[in-house]
Amino acid sequence: MRFLAFFILILLAACSSSEYTNVSKNISKKLLVFGEGNKSVGEASYLDINVSTETVNKGEVLKQKGHFFLSDFDVSMFGNNALSIDMSKLVGGDSIEYLVTYATIKNSILDQFINEGVILTDTQKVSLNIGFSLVMSKDDHMAFREKQVRKGLAIEMELIEDYILREGLSHRLTRKGDLFYMKTLENTSEKVLSSDDLAVAYTCSFLNGAVFNKVTAEEPLYLNLSSPNQVIIGILSILKEMNEGETCRIIIPSYLGFGENGSSDGTVPPHTPILADVKVVEIIQIQP
Repeated sequence: MRFLAFFILILLAACSSSEYTNVSKNISKKLLVFGEGNKSVGEASYLDINVSTETVNKGEVLKQKGHFFLSDFDVSMFGNNALSIDMSKLVGGDSIEYLVTYATIKNSILDQFINEGVILTDTQKVSLNIGFSLVMSKDDHMAFREKQVRKGLAIEMELIEDYILREGLSHRLTRKGDLFYMKTLENTSEKVLSSDDLAVAYTCSFLNGAVFNKVTAEEPLYLNLSSPNQVIIGILSILKEMNEGETCRIIIPSYLGFGENGSSDGTVPPHTPILADVKVVEIIQIQP
C-alpha cells in the first residue's frame, strides 16, 4: 500500500509543472528518494537525520547543512501539526524536499539550520531537504549499537595487536579480558585490595607514544578502589593486580578507556585505544 501511494505521488508529480504536492496551505513536498525501511518515524524511538535548507534573503541564496540524532523524541518538535504528521509517516531511507513558510518551522528543531544572523519573516519560503538515514525502535537500536561496538572493538584490537608485535611484547604481556598488561617493576610488598585507599601515579599516551595526561608520584592521585568514576576502568581493573610500589604498562581498548565519545576535553578521539603506565605509590592506611 505504501509503495502504491508513493507511486501515485510520483505520477502526480510528473504530471505537475511544479513537481510538488500540497500537504497544507503553507506546506508542499516532493519525493527525492524512496526508502525501504519497515518502521515509520512516528513509530520509532531513534532517528538519524540529515538536513539541508535553502532560503533567499535580499536576493542572496543562503544554504545550510546539518545532521542530528534524536532519541525518545516527540514528532511535534519538527514544526507545526501538519508538517509533523506528514513527517511521522516517513520511513528509514526516505528523503523529502519540503517547501514551507518560515512560520511552519519557527522555534522548532529544524529552525537551528536556518542561517544565523538572518532575520526571516513568517511568510518567507524555506526549502527543507530532509533524509532519514536511521529510523529504529529501542530494541533495534540496541542491537545495532551492539553490532557497531563489536565492529569497532575488532578494529581496535587489530591496532593493539599491531602495537604488541611492533614492540615485541607478545611473550611479556598478561591478558585480562580485553586488557593487556605487564609489570615493568615488580615488588613483593603488600598487595592492593579492592577496598584500599591508594596514592597512584600514571602517564597516559596513545599507541604512537604521544603523552596526553600525566600524574606524578610527587603529586599523586588519591583514590579508593571501591568508589567509581575516579579513573578509567582499564586502570582500575589492573590496579587490583598490583602490589605497593609496583609499576605496570596497560594497553586499554576504548570501551575500558575513554569510550565512543572520547575524552570530555577532546584530547582523546572517540574509539581510541591507549597506553597507561601506572605506579602504586602507596597503599594508605586509614587510622581507626
